Amino acid sequence: MDNLYWIGIRQSEIEFCNDMFKESITIFGNTNISMQRKLNKVIDHNNVQNFDMIDDFFNTEMLNIISKKPDAKFMYYSQINSYDSIRRIGLLKNVICLNNQDLVNYVSDKFKLKQDYKNIVPILEYKILKGKYCNYQYLSKEFNTKEIEFVIQSSTGSGGSGTYILNNKNDVNFSNEDEYMVTKYCKNNIPINIHVMISKSDILLLPGSVQLIQIIDNKLSYKGCDFLAYNDINSKLRRKAEDYVYTIAEKLREKGYIGICGIDSIIYEDEIYLMEINTRFQNSSTIVNLALKENELPSLQELNIRCFKDYDIQLKDFKVNYSCYIKEKNTEIDKIKIKPIMKLDGVGDEVKAEKYSYSGSLVFDKSIFKYIK
Repeated sequence: MDNLYWIGIRQSEIEFCNDMFKESITIFGNTNISMQRKLNKVIDHNNVQNFDMIDDFFNTEMLNIISKKPDAKFMYYSQINSYDSIRRIGLLKNVICLNNQDLVNYVSDKFKLKQDYKNIVPILEYKILKGKYCNYQYLSKEFNTKEIEFVIQSSTGSGGSGTYILNNKNDVNFSNEDEYMVTKYCKNNIPINIHVMISKSDILLLPGSVQLIQIIDNKLSYKGCDFLAYNDINSKLRRKAEDYVYTIAEKLREKGYIGICGIDSIIYEDEIYLMEINTRFQNSSTIVNLALKENELPSLQELNIRCFKDYDIQLKDFKVNYSCYIKEKNTEIDKIKIKPIMKLDGVGDEVKAEKYSYSGSLVFDKSIFKYIK
């Protein structure tokens, strides 16, 4: 489209979108509207101290585009945190596929989410505590247990940002008066993610993936996705997970939520537990888009527009037969203790960072190398 622009983290997010965007404004990438390219350095987009700088970059580039093309429209990778900056520069009318701000804030709040959804899907036992109480000694007494680890989360965050692991061997500094959600860490759980598209009249669940997670500096960090491994999960558990996700999506639709979201859960001891709902595209969306393009189907971004127009969003017999993970520089593959990675073929082959815009390199199974020039 001649007047539609993408605003996101990585240029790769629209790699397989059938040229529906004229250009992208991103943090990472090799286009002229890439923060990384303009500043000639890598930006830590999960660091709170960089948020204002990133917003200012997006706003400046949006205004530059509007000055030349007043009818320009923008689609965001993530809805959360976008409203204030958009209103500040007066471009709310130029942004498409955006839900009501109060609804976006509600869905993105892990605390409110678990409180409201605990009666319809399983939720792990949790406590909301101020940061000054988030130390191992206090939590061991509060949960009446010893020799375990705890997961401590802020109310919002993604990709591991704001999610910490605490045990008797490490120390994490939390803001004393801020509130955090604390749960027991379930070792050997299987984290899964399912993309969901919601329109006024329909709900579409896309193929699920196992999320590859690594603990780095006491934080749970996203390292990739494995759609092949998801298919290896017991079929009864998969059905249960998808039933829960559909139930959640129905409640979201009742509240008026439209468009894409991602629902994170964990499988632990033959049960599925809801973790969070992401009001955005996912880290794995590029891989889903690759499979959609391969099957001559509309991209997630196109489906997102269809949701807001209440057009047909159903797909028949669609599968994602890929796995990928992020290999950071100087990281040994065998240190990532996730079995599904062994499904990858040719783990020594790397895709250059400039192509997919990650800090480091993405390593794919060889079956999609034909798309990489």
